[in-house]
Amino acid sequence: MAVVPARPRGRWLRAPEGARSTAERGQVLVVFALGITGLLAAAGVAIDIGRFYSEHRFLQNAADAAALAGANALVRGGSNADAVTAAQQALTRNFQGDPNGRVAALPPATPAYESGHAGDPAYLYNGILVSGGEVRVAVVNDIDYTFGRVVGLGNQPISARARVTLQGDLLPIAARRFINTPGPNNGVTYPCNANPSAFTDFFSTAASSCLGSESDASLRTIPNAGSSFDAINPESDPLNHGPLLEILGQGAQPNNGADFRGFVALDIRNFQSAGSQLYYNGVSPSTNSNTLKSMEAAWITSGYKGPMFPSIIYPPDPNDQVAIMSGNATGIAIDALAKRYGPGDEIMVLVYPGNVMAIPDFTLSPPGEIALPTSGSTANAGTLKAGRNQAFSGQVTLSTLGDALDAQNPMTTGAMSASPITYNPNPVTPSLGSGTSVALQDVITSGAVDGIYTIWVQGQAGSPYLTTKVQPMALKVGAVTKDFTFTSNASNVDVTPGAAATFDLVLQNSPSKNTNFGNPVTLSVDTPLPAGVGAITFSSTSVSPSKAGAQSTLTINTGTLAPGVYTFTLRATGTNTDSTPRKVTHLFQVTVNVGGTGSGGNQEYVDISGFAVMRVATVDSNTITAYAISPVITDMNDPLLRRGQVARLVPWN
Repeated sequence: MAVVPARPRGRWLRAPEGARSTAERGQVLVVFALGITGLLAAAGVAIDIGRFYSEHRFLQNAADAAALAGANALVRGGSNADAVTAAQQALTRNFQGDPNGRVAALPPATPAYESGHAGDPAYLYNGILVSGGEVRVAVVNDIDYTFGRVVGLGNQPISARARVTLQGDLLPIAARRFINTPGPNNGVTYPCNANPSAFTDFFSTAASSCLGSESDASLRTIPNAGSSFDAINPESDPLNHGPLLEILGQGAQPNNGADFRGFVALDIRNFQSAGSQLYYNGVSPSTNSNTLKSMEAAWITSGYKGPMFPSIIYPPDPNDQVAIMSGNATGIAIDALAKRYGPGDEIMVLVYPGNVMAIPDFTLSPPGEIALPTSGSTANAGTLKAGRNQAFSGQVTLSTLGDALDAQNPMTTGAMSASPITYNPNPVTPSLGSGTSVALQDVITSGAVDGIYTIWVQGQAGSPYLTTKVQPMALKVGAVTKDFTFTSNASNVDVTPGAAATFDLVLQNSPSKNTNFGNPVTLSVDTPLPAGVGAITFSSTSVSPSKAGAQSTLTINTGTLAPGVYTFTLRATGTNTDSTPRKVTHLFQVTVNVGGTGSGGNQEYVDISGFAVMRVATVDSNTITAYAISPVITDMNDPLLRRGQVARLVPWN
């Protein structure tokens, strides 16, 4: 019987060489099997993700096309139901090319929303919504997993959604509505013949355009889109559109013969006063006329960027006004329009009554000084002049304001009442030339301190726009012998944004140059100051008036002030060397026009009464003609203007 040797302690027995190789190969196969399974799973996930991504992109393109198709159905004058049908047809066509071979079902007739948000368009999950000028399309398709089935995954819902809104593709063209107003004309009959010497409303049908008057449209019929356009004989279209009208170029001259040929600056508005324009789309007061022309022409070729015009009201508010371009600038607009539009194309334009306006303005010129006793009544304290420019036609209501920053001012102390002056007449109708005289009557003082003060006369005009102006008036109370005048080399300075405006101030003895005021005068600028203004400095804040005129230079750094016109009130206060020294205060106003004159220098504008869609009839190098296929509408979102709008994809929320 053989004896088996004992196994040494602490050592492994070495397996035979062949047995060891077989064991290692078995381990590698296990590791490889496990690794290849992971690699295949990863590859399967990547393939599934790629399929889902391509499906989403496909569905997004289909949703975009469907929303645009629905919106364009609205542009063509279709109903909401027509828009839904157009969107469904677009989806049907596009769904046939599904990259995964699984054709999606059309959205349900009853839209589906995300849980908890029923009826909220922002949470539309599957459906087509048409509301106003907006179309929303949300689509869903279930895509099967390929390798995901190994881990129990069945299918994945893939969704996409698109939103399109109709936006007013407004052109910088203002078409006149009337000629030869007010109408009616003698012997007019139906149908009208678009007689240029007779009253015509271009935004009624050609056959009824001469009937009625500017204020009475009851006999006229509003135009509509009509049939297809006949480019060879535009006048042969059915009589349900407006008369042929020159809207841009040589034939578009307004009724009052101003230098205007239809080209307007869409983004310069609010002409209630010379310094109140609003600016949009990169336009500023420093934009020169050539740059502005190029910008406006670009909006013709590429579409108006906005913002939307406000709804028009009557009488017009300041946002219903746009500046006109010179007639010589119209050529660039005609060239731009000819690149994008031709006969038969439909465009949206602004409409104005027919006359070009100038900024209505009035002036107030107070008397040099009002002399009053410390107590008592002054029957006649001087005369004020109220003037106007050619455009102003209203009345001005006058009132008196005190100097709130002067504690001794008689209106501050109560020595003069809140309404211390009777203006006669009041309201006053300003006149051209030297202006209308207004008597300052029945001025009452009671216990006022001797001195020279400043009060303000305020003028308010409510027509055609609410405009308020104030002018300082010197007020001499009691016995004051020595005075000074406070003037500047300029009252209005134009500067570029961020630059400094300078004013050379002069203080001179008064009432005669030899009447020595005797003491220094302190200079300051009244607060509050406009937000963003930089440092304000005087070369000297203490100046002694002299016979030749003592000077100090005021520097106003405009800092971060936005383009616009800013008014600053300068204050000069000192005590004279009368036998009983008297306090003397004078105020002076200066204005700084940040941005210079630039595009804001045009003082002529048109009042916009509404918007309309016109169909282009002829295009040549001198004149563009068109006719109305909609009435004049005050709201750019009105469905009647849809033919002049464009459909644009916008973010979902």
